[in-house]
Amino acid sequence: MRKRQIDTLKIFNHNVQEVKENEEYLVNFDCGGREIAINILLGSGFPNDKPKLIVSPILRHPWVNGTTGEIENAPGILNYTIHSDLGRIVQAVGREFEKHPPKFVNESTPQHHSHHAQPAHQQSRNGNVQEFNVDNRNVLLSPSHEQDQFGLRNLTTEELNRLNTDEDFLEEFIAKLPFVQHQNDEMDQLLTGIETLAVENLARKETVEERKAKIESLALEFKELGQQWETVNQRYQRKAEDFSPQHIKELLQIAVSTADSKSDDEAQRFLAGQSDVGTFLQNFIESRKLYTMRKAKEDRLVQQLTALERAAF
Repeated sequence: MRKRQIDTLKIFNHNVQEVKENEEYLVNFDCGGREIAINILLGSGFPNDKPKLIVSPILRHPWVNGTTGEIENAPGILNYTIHSDLGRIVQAVGREFEKHPPKFVNESTPQHHSHHAQPAHQQSRNGNVQEFNVDNRNVLLSPSHEQDQFGLRNLTTEELNRLNTDEDFLEEFIAKLPFVQHQNDEMDQLLTGIETLAVENLARKETVEERKAKIESLALEFKELGQQWETVNQRYQRKAEDFSPQHIKELLQIAVSTADSKSDDEAQRFLAGQSDVGTFLQNFIESRKLYTMRKAKEDRLVQQLTALERAAF
């Protein structure tokens, strides 16, 4: 019930500021072109106990304690019950100050010194000076003085007594009040909107889960492709080194040297009498032929590399 009362405060009033959650709130109103603030203090016993409303700056108004600024005599405060709406109480106070802007306590008011001087507890309203004796004050502060928003004027004494003693009858009477029904309609609309939003969110949950799974799958695939790329890149680097011009040049130099050594070995074997003339000629000619071919390739590659270096490659 405490939360519902706070919700009514936010529904029926604009610019509600939360000073301390569930305990203190601030609402601003326009008072004759000047802004006033009403501080709403919710004690530990609220909503069983009435809230405390303090206006700042302090106003000269029969509802307001001129010393503390507490709104003590507003109809909603005087007639407060657990079934009252906090939002409507604050709204009624704000509208009273907006429609009939009172003066501030620190503002001077004209004083009339005469034999018929008005008492200090009189208040100027709509340009007319009215005397607020006890009877007039009670009439002014009663809910029926401004508007019979509860419809009490049409009730009989028996019905009024029943409202005071029968809680079920009181709750039924309150539920039928137009502004309560309007508030219930607004609450129903809010609940419907929340339910619709919840259903839409649940409907999107499956899509979100599917997209999340797809992203995880793509992330795994990306990781695997990254590993494959790393392997292929390493192979490419090795191949690039193997087939680089400088490496080929080194391999050709080794092959030329090998072929030259082989022909020398064949000559040494022939001179040592380890091979006949036919075998020597065949092996020596093949080795020298291989040497010549490799040497030609080496020389040609050296020329090409030299040309590329000159061309700044």
